[in-house]
Amino acid sequence: MSGVGSLIQEIPHLKKRPQAISRYLQHSDQLSTLQRACREEAELLQVIKQQFAREITDHITGLHRNSQVVTLYVDAQVWASRIRYLSEMIAAEVKSKEVRVVVSPAPVQHEQLKTEHGTPRHSDKASEVLNRAADCTSDEQLKAVLLRLSNAVRQ
Repeated sequence: MSGVGSLIQEIPHLKKRPQAISRYLQHSDQLSTLQRACREEAELLQVIKQQFAREITDHITGLHRNSQVVTLYVDAQVWASRIRYLSEMIAAEVKSKEVRVVVSPAPVQHEQLKTEHGTPRHSDKASEVLNRAADCTSDEQLKAVLLRLSNAVRQ
């Protein structure tokens, strides 16, 4: 028999019943290396969170270690500045030569943008900016559009 039947007979693991892909992934060297690296990075993050104020560490969203350089990911620039100030102490704590801090805000979920009424929240400040932009333009059509948009944002 040629075709699929002979192929199945030639490949021993295809003769057996299908196996879960996780079984094969667990025996992969690359996957085990990745899992080990993830565990080590999680442990380093835990060490940092135990040794430094929660006010600061709550804003660390992730960590990556590459040789002797630890990169911390934070959710805002203000926290990046504060953590950079502590970078020498953090480097000593995690036994690293250098600590880098990168701003990488967590993605905002659409549900977080909604108010209790279920519509996205708009601000009066945005409306004010649009009004000022409308006042500064000489193009009447653009001015009318900016004013309509300003009114829509305010509602």
